[in-house]
Amino acid sequence: MKKKLTIILSCIAVILLVASIIGPILILKADRQEEVAAEYNYSEVFFDEYEEVRNHFLETADKLMAENENSDLYSHVINKDEGLYIDTLYLPSKTDQTNLVVLTTGVHGIEGYIGSVMLDVFWEEIYPQIDKENTGVLVIANVNPYGMKYHRRYNENNVDLNRNFIIDWNSFDMSVNKDYPKVQKFLGPQKKMNNALWHEASFYTSMVKEVVVNGVDSISNALLGGQYEFPQGVYYGGAGDEKSTTYVKDVFEWTLGDANYENVVHIDVHSGYGPRYNMVIFNSVYETMNEAETKALFGYDNVISYDSESFYPTTGDTTDFYYRLWEKMGSEASLFSTCFEFGTIGDSFLDSIISMKYTIEENQNHWNPTKNKIMNEIVKERYQELFYPTEKEWREKTVEDFAAACEGVLNAKLK
Repeated sequence: MKKKLTIILSCIAVILLVASIIGPILILKADRQEEVAAEYNYSEVFFDEYEEVRNHFLETADKLMAENENSDLYSHVINKDEGLYIDTLYLPSKTDQTNLVVLTTGVHGIEGYIGSVMLDVFWEEIYPQIDKENTGVLVIANVNPYGMKYHRRYNENNVDLNRNFIIDWNSFDMSVNKDYPKVQKFLGPQKKMNNALWHEASFYTSMVKEVVVNGVDSISNALLGGQYEFPQGVYYGGAGDEKSTTYVKDVFEWTLGDANYENVVHIDVHSGYGPRYNMVIFNSVYETMNEAETKALFGYDNVISYDSESFYPTTGDTTDFYYRLWEKMGSEASLFSTCFEFGTIGDSFLDSIISMKYTIEENQNHWNPTKNKIMNEIVKERYQELFYPTEKEWREKTVEDFAAACEGVLNAKLK
């Protein structure tokens, strides 16, 4: 009997050993994105490094400025030693200051890569149609240059800048997210990830436990709204204005005041949320148009408004801030501010779990870097897929959707 038990235990040990070796390799193989296609629509500007994106933007800006009198290019320093800048290009209207189109990219650093491509689409396909006599264009590129350079959603202080645009920090309740403290240990584990196979088992075991104890809604609410109490946690909104936020707030204020335009239309470019192969126009909670009205006005079907089933409120969002600033200033200009969001993983319940998992893993690996090379590669592959897929079909669809949505918005909103 003892001999049989020993043989069984030995077999189990061998199986586990083999699984621990082969499992991670299979996981990495399954998660690895496809090789980038040699040629596809706008393939030459789908860059992979921050310096490439910035140099390309500056080269494009020089060409545009040569064709536009009184244009201006300003590089706002975030960290000179690391070469981190927010680049702002202003092409004023020629005669009448009727419309100002404002484009922001890279608020979530890693999302600035797809944002950079969409700027090229804008210059190539949209800008030529704009009436330069009465319409100016302002581009604030790479709002979070640290996140872009190091391929993170967050900035140099682990702050999610799209949760940092608070209208008044003195009156703001830092404990606004009541659900995050309940699940913060699950969302922000303080330990190194090692073997990928055992990590997978541990994660899903922990998740089931959290769902049983706190419920699915607690986890969902904790993630989406932003939190202000755990600086090393995910979606941390900070404790005051970050450098990037201060700068962008000042620029927004200028657009609604001293710029003297009658009408401001703002598009903030993001990726990560929504159905794969579809870009969503995600309106602010302060925008009064409902989903049906927005679809009809813009001639674009993928819309999320305050009355949509998939709408979720956030705190410290750039578009929400723009509306609140407009109200606070009593600006005489009209304003429309929205977000263009490119879906990557998908929008099913399972997709949401995967997205959450990839987010937690990246943050965990940032604070507690794994020494396991395969695990490290898996984390990087997953995070890239979450915001900047390499798939040709996805990349070409982003171009198609952006052009269609941008044309629809500007045709409807420019005077």
